[in-house]
Amino acid sequence: MGFRVEIADPRDLALPMYVPDFELEDYAPNHAGIERLVELHRGADAMVWVSPTYHGTVSGVFKNMLDFAELLSGDPEPYFQGRPVGLIAINDSTTFAAMRDCARELRAWLAPTHIELGEADFSGDNKLSSEKSTKRVSRLIGELSAFVQAHRNN
Repeated sequence: MGFRVEIADPRDLALPMYVPDFELEDYAPNHAGIERLVELHRGADAMVWVSPTYHGTVSGVFKNMLDFAELLSGDPEPYFQGRPVGLIAINDSTTFAAMRDCARELRAWLAPTHIELGEADFSGDNKLSSEKSTKRVSRLIGELSAFVQAHRNN
């Protein structure tokens, strides 16, 4: 579809815990991952958020990554204002409520399709193998693409 895709893997970013009163410089010397995450947030035309379900909600690591969006609060278009976000939950759809609340608070547009994936949707090498799920992911990406195209010149 012509997208350039970048993955914000929390293992690669090695983020510290978000501290509300800190500026980026206050995280020194461990702010390379934060800088990378903020760069990815600012540069994204669209995002797909994926979180496993732990104890009925998003993982702490996922939420911590979203908390760093506070560093975008002073941007001309704060947070994720006007950017589309697609949601994928792993193992349990109850996670969608927390993800939707976060997206709304961060001023994002939510794609209508939300996808729940489980172990049966993946092959042994962790590749998406379910035809039904692959079609849903394609539909979600199509929704994100259509939103970006419709709003590109605004």
